[in-house]
Order: sequence, then structure tokens, then C-alpha cells
Amino acid sequence: MGRLVPYSIAVGGVIAITLAIAIVTSLANVAGLSAFYLLLVLWIAARWGRGPALAGSIAAFLLYDFFFVPPVGTFAVRGPSELFELMVLLAVALVTSQLAASIRRARAASETLASDSRVLYELATAALRTPQVTAALSMVSERALTLASVSRFALVAVDSGKEATVLVGSDLTAEEVRQAAWAHENGRSVGIAISGGEVKLMKTHPGAATAAYLPLAGGVAVMRIESNRPELGELRMLGALIGLADLLLDRRRAALESERARGFEASDKLKAAILSSLSHELKSPIASLRAGLTALLAPQAGLQPEQQELLVDLDRQATRLDRLVGDMLALSRLEAGLELDREPHGFAELVGTALYQLRSDLKGHEVAVKLADDLPPVEVDELQVGRVLTNLVENALEWAPASGALAIGAVARDSVLEAWVENDGPAIAPVDLDRIFETFWTRRARGSGLGLAICKRVVEAHGGTIRAENMRRGPRFTFTLPLVRVTARP
Repeated sequence: MGRLVPYSIAVGGVIAITLAIAIVTSLANVAGLSAFYLLLVLWIAARWGRGPALAGSIAAFLLYDFFFVPPVGTFAVRGPSELFELMVLLAVALVTSQLAASIRRARAASETLASDSRVLYELATAALRTPQVTAALSMVSERALTLASVSRFALVAVDSGKEATVLVGSDLTAEEVRQAAWAHENGRSVGIAISGGEVKLMKTHPGAATAAYLPLAGGVAVMRIESNRPELGELRMLGALIGLADLLLDRRRAALESERARGFEASDKLKAAILSSLSHELKSPIASLRAGLTALLAPQAGLQPEQQELLVDLDRQATRLDRLVGDMLALSRLEAGLELDREPHGFAELVGTALYQLRSDLKGHEVAVKLADDLPPVEVDELQVGRVLTNLVENALEWAPASGALAIGAVARDSVLEAWVENDGPAIAPVDLDRIFETFWTRRARGSGLGLAICKRVVEAHGGTIRAENMRRGPRFTFTLPLVRVTARP
């Protein structure tokens, strides 16, 4: 009955205007009274839409023809002019009703859009101000479930290294959770998609009993839309809610990664503190041990040859332990931001010092040093760069064959010195070229994994870079150091 009221008012209004026109024409000859029909049709279209306005237009056409167009009392038309007048009345009534109905629909759509925007703004503001991301996601899920066409809505979190879990929303079966994890892992949506912020339903989804899955930044939105053709306003609101959920899931993921990074940082600091403390505490006992072994190896000790051989092996192991503790202490200082004592040094002198310290280990190996005579000096910490050269040469000796050759070279390039150490031997696996500089990473059975890590930190502390690559003869380690800055004379 409520739907018939606008049609009744339209027909009743036309009858009332017809009576009014009849009364006015009986008193005086007034032209253009048919325009009152247009005013009525325009008002009806603006109020109730096209249907009632069309009914009023047809009623006005028939009543005006029957009562005021000669011959009166019939639907016949006397001449073309009267027929044209009637057609104009009907056409204008239809056009005005169509325009008024379009304006009414546009106004209703604008009001709906403004209302949805206001609701979405309030929801987004409240969600982003909520300190707990899960609570904010619950607000989004609850709002999505208020849409008439959405019967289920849930948000599934897919964290790195963990199983997918339902954060908020409707309950999901184990199979649906697995399907959500698959959709996120493969980056493929099922049953639904978003393009340009608009929700688009796949052909396989409408009317189906299965849920739809939409991968997001930090999880998956799982939903079920019951209607085959939901309203555009609901789809628009659903797309906005999914976008807000995507933002909140990304915020949750960033918070988890930040918390994980803080945990790693605290762990690294604790590890560095322990290493530094142990290194300091072990330095003195090891020094005393080596001094005692040296004294026992003196001729005055009067030890037998087999006893002296045992002490030599112990001294060798103590030296290795001393070197390991020194590397640990150096690494902890470098990670703590050791201040470098930079001074101009000739790179050839640094190389010569390192080779002299390793002269006993280099016996049986050919070492080629390729350094130009006019090589400019470098501005470096002599002790730390010497450690870099020593570690790289020792690493080359470790992997070189018994009679393999080593090569050390350097060239000046712009404002840096590019130096390298290479050796004969097997190539480094491509997957290990970047990992070999990580702390405690090593392929050697007796290695500590600290030598190359120290090289990387020393070089980077000087503002340089270091890399490993495979050449024809074997591995090459290339690093850069800053040249001495020359002040231009005025």
C-alpha cells in the first residue's frame, strides 16, 4: 500500500489541477494553464522518482485532451495544433520528470556517499588512534559484518615463520585457514579482487557457498558475500574497509618486525658485552701461559726432546688461542664504534709489515706484489689496516695449494685506493660470496669465522667497501681505502 501512495497522489493532483483549470476557464479565457501540470509532475519526480511522475504525465495528457481540447468530451483531436500541444505537454512532462528523478537519485547517492565517508572517517580515526592493532582490526571487522550482503568477514594473519592464525572476525575452519595461507603465499585472490579501490566479484563467487580470499600486506581478508548483485554502495564501503584493514595489518607487521629487531639488537649487545669481557679476562692468563712455555723451552730448563716437542705444540696452541681472543676483542671494539687513529701511510709499507709478520707461514709460496712506485699514500689506522692485510693473507694461505701462489696489488682510482689479495685455489661457491663476511661463518674445520668479519668492519669503518669474487686463478678479495686528502693551494 505504501508504494501506491505516490501514484495516488500523482493522479489525484492531476484531477485537482483539471478542476481548477475548468473553473478558471469558465470565468475567463486564460492561456497556458497546462503549465500547472508540469509543475505537479516536476514536484512528484523530485519527491518520489520517475514512476509516479510518468503516471502523472499520462494522466495529465488524457484529462487535458478530454476536457479542454476540442472536440471536448472525447479523446479525438480536431487539428494538428491541438495534437502538437498535447504531444508537447506529454514530452515536457516526461523530460522534466526524468531530469527531476535523475537529480533526486544523484542527491540520494551524494547523501549516501557523504554518510559512508563520514562513517568511514570516524572508523578510521578511531582505529588508527587505538594502541592495540587487534582491537582496531576488530572494529573494521564488525563494521564489515553490518553490511547486508556480507555474511562472514575475518582477517587472518600470516607472519613469517609462523602458521596462519585468525586475528578477528568470523570463525573459520582449519581448511579455510589453510586456503587463506595458500592465497597469501601465492599472492592470488579467490572469488574477489580489488582494482582501483573497487571490489569486483569473480564469476565463481556470487551465489556460491564458499568464502572469498583476498591477500593483503600482512595477512588475508576472508569473507562471504551472499547476494549475487550487492549494491554499489556496499561494495564501495567494503573496498574502503578492506583498504583500512590492509593498512592496519601492515602496521601490525611493522610493529612485530620492530620488536624482533629490538630483540636481535639486545641479543647482539649482550653477546658483544660477553665477548669483550671474556676477551679482557683471558688476555692476561694467556700471556702468562705463553711466557711460562717460552721459559720452559729455554736450554736451561734441561727438558728431554720429547718434552720440548710437547711444549712447542702447546705454545702453538696458546698462540692460536691468543690470536682468537685478540680477534674477539677487536671485533667487539669495532662493533662498539672504535675510534680510528688515522694518519698518512704508504700502502707498500703496510703490505711489507704484514708479509714480514707472516714470513714463516709464507715459506714455499710465491708471493707477487704489484704496487706502483707513485702510489699515493692512504689515510688509515695503521694497526687496523695491518690486521686486514694479515687476515686476508692468512685466508689466502689457508685455501691455496701447498705450492700455490699469492698476489697482492693496488691501484689509485679517484679518491680511493683499490687493493686486492688473491690466491691460487678452488673457487668460492656463488651462494657464499656475500655470506663469508658474516660473523662466525666459516667453511674451515678449524676456523673461527672472525677474520673476514673483522676485515669487513675495519674497511667499512674507513668508509670503504670489500667484496669477494672468483677469478680465473682463484678467489680475489678487493677492498677500498681512502687516499690522503690534498688541500688545494690558493
